[in-house]
Amino acid sequence: MGVEEQIQDLVLVRETDEEVATRLSKLDFMEYDRVREEEAKRLDVRVSTLDALVKNLRYEEQVSESIVEEIEPYPEPVSGVEVMGAIEATINRFMVLPSGASAALSAWIACTYVYDQFHIFPKLIIHSPQKRCGKSTALDIVEALSNKALFSSSISQAAIYRVIEGHRPTLIIDEADTFLAGRNDEIVGIINSGHAKNRAFVIRSDGDDHDPKRFSTWAPMAIAGIKKLQDTIMDRGIVIELRRKMVDEVRERMTGDLKQELKPLRQKLMRWGLDTATLIKKQQIEPPKLANDRAIDNWVSLFTVAHHIGGEWPRKVNNSYHILESKEEEPTTDIMLLEDIKLIFDQSFKDQMHSEDLVNHLIDLEERPWSEWKRGKPMTKNSLAKLLGAFGIKSQQFREGIKNAKGYKLEQFIDVFSRYLPETPFPNVTSLQPNEYGGLGVTFGDLSGKAKYIKETLQPSNDGGCNDVTFQKPLSEEEVTI
Repeated sequence: MGVEEQIQDLVLVRETDEEVATRLSKLDFMEYDRVREEEAKRLDVRVSTLDALVKNLRYEEQVSESIVEEIEPYPEPVSGVEVMGAIEATINRFMVLPSGASAALSAWIACTYVYDQFHIFPKLIIHSPQKRCGKSTALDIVEALSNKALFSSSISQAAIYRVIEGHRPTLIIDEADTFLAGRNDEIVGIINSGHAKNRAFVIRSDGDDHDPKRFSTWAPMAIAGIKKLQDTIMDRGIVIELRRKMVDEVRERMTGDLKQELKPLRQKLMRWGLDTATLIKKQQIEPPKLANDRAIDNWVSLFTVAHHIGGEWPRKVNNSYHILESKEEEPTTDIMLLEDIKLIFDQSFKDQMHSEDLVNHLIDLEERPWSEWKRGKPMTKNSLAKLLGAFGIKSQQFREGIKNAKGYKLEQFIDVFSRYLPETPFPNVTSLQPNEYGGLGVTFGDLSGKAKYIKETLQPSNDGGCNDVTFQKPLSEEEVTI
């Protein structure tokens, strides 16, 4: 062994395992391949273990150098009111937003600097019905002001949890409608998992040995696209609905490097976040009650930040909350189905219906999705069964007239209607019995309550010759004589 090799051996002996791996991660692939077996033997580890470690270090070094900003906080304490005012002024400088949106957007951006103090942190959902509504401008502002912003027009599921685990950025995802629309797979689950801190993890096999590893998904996310995303994503977010500017709504055109221009403001936000994080964690403010509990959870962070900033911000955020969350929420597909089934039973005055008949009624409804349910084709009995199965409702075999087939009885839906359509009254169903002495047997339901329904299912008398009769219109309360 030559003198140089002996000196090199002495140097290597003094290196720690981490230092050896770091040194090897800086070699090119050919150089590393020549020494990997010898280095693994020296470290007394398997070659595959060393390969995995070097691979992870290379990835982390590459990400650190290329995509996540690291800045120093502002050297002096800052005024929260002044900083928030600067955020809102920047937004209004370039955009015309719907009422309440600028205050909510400003508060969400400030929250990205203290998000780790909360149990739940909402997504920022930016969407528009058409192009040229300002989506790109809104995302440029979010990127220029948020904490450690990382922008991407498309991202894989692995990239989401790996970059969050390593760098905790504010993840900004554009064009979400192009790669998330219609999907209900792992990437949607990963995005949704980051809503609550105690559940913001995924477990994946990692390395050549496929050892299970837990990756964090806890990070602020701003997601933008044309039209709406999955209900599960929308439900976890503060939603900003953009609209196209009017001709007389003039704003400054964005030019140059806005992110570089606003770096001092990000430094002030970072300083404000460091100075207030402890107080924010100790004293959190819950919004006023709404029917939607998820909306209340989503706004805790914004209300808390507004409270600690003070000035006009508690009032502004409260106004935004009531404006943005008071909009009538579109029902999910499942709820829409329940509404339509209830309508069909109400209008038919039946207490049971075969699957084929129910599907045909659904398909005939105008401005509903059932006539073009899947790839432009109408809903089928199997599709209906699958949707209702989520509510624990299964078809039953019964006879109606001469037809003996599977279908659904109204009584199966009563509990589900009560739970998922609480504001919608439903018929009081009383089974009607044959009258042994009269021509028709009539039983009236309970007439108490706001909505009074009368169910007439008339059966043939044992002595009469009438067939079943269904009234086209229920009797009013005044018309009933008991």
